[in-house]
Amino acid sequence: MQKILALTALIVLAVWGGLHLTLNDTPSAPTPGRTVLSVYTTGQATTPQMPLWKALAEGKLNFTPEIHYWKNLDDLRGLLLSGKGDIWVGHIDGFAQAAMRGAPIRLVSVTGWKKFYLLSSREDIRSFKDISQLSKRSEIASAPPHSPGVAIMRALEGYGLPSFSYAPYEPKQLSLMAMQKKVDLLILPEPLVTVLLKKAPHLHIVASIEEEYGLLTGKPAMLPIAGVAVNTETLKQHPMLAEQIEKALKHQETSLKKNPATGLDTLPKEFEKFIPRQMILSSLERDIIQVRSARESKALILDYLNIVFSDKKMTAKDISLPEAFFGGAS
Repeated sequence: MQKILALTALIVLAVWGGLHLTLNDTPSAPTPGRTVLSVYTTGQATTPQMPLWKALAEGKLNFTPEIHYWKNLDDLRGLLLSGKGDIWVGHIDGFAQAAMRGAPIRLVSVTGWKKFYLLSSREDIRSFKDISQLSKRSEIASAPPHSPGVAIMRALEGYGLPSFSYAPYEPKQLSLMAMQKKVDLLILPEPLVTVLLKKAPHLHIVASIEEEYGLLTGKPAMLPIAGVAVNTETLKQHPMLAEQIEKALKHQETSLKKNPATGLDTLPKEFEKFIPRQMILSSLERDIIQVRSARESKALILDYLNIVFSDKKMTAKDISLPEAFFGGAS
């Protein structure tokens, strides 16, 4: 019986994890005379894109979105480098990498600030202090591959954290392994944390990586992880689009902080197929709702990129982003 239950649970999670690969793109019904712009996003992110969908639902942005979903970070990188799409919701480091390679991209707003958590099934690991007392080379599983959460942990080695061994996995694979109790210490982003806690109740949250980063470094306990960017080729046709999006997203911050559930009501209907509404709502308890323009976040972004690009042996001098990336002149 236990084997049957375990197999059933694995099948359920496998189906959930594969949904983002099979869901069709969803063009919205265009309004005559209204501009249609393609928006590339992911069903596995919530807080970073709620301001965008809420602004669209309230008519603060005067275009019709044609919605597409990128499958993984490599897929997003390919879209950016090819200039496919008008508006992208994605990771700041991915945007920056593409811009450094000549992609036509301008970051508009940073909307994702606190995403990564350490989870464990071990009773002797209940706090970050317990993590810091583990032996060097202890293995920590992580998802997705090239996770910024791992880069942040490595940066904390300069503040006394042991040098651990990090094993990268795709989110679906790591989730299955956790449910099978094949890993007992892992790093995941929200909302996947909430989903996995529901399906693997033997796990518990140990710590927020961004909070521990703030405590150890004395810097803000958050990092510019995700946001909204626009295609600079699209801006040639719609020169005020970036400013309109920036203003519209910032306008949503106060109301979303007061009642995050209002943001869920405006997410595309397809999001229910990725992650159930109640799980998304639960994940918001651990998230930060904050909208900042690329310009005012520039210093934080450069510090963050210095962390996530450290494995590429890059220094701050190597991160040569064009001013146009932050909204300045080319």
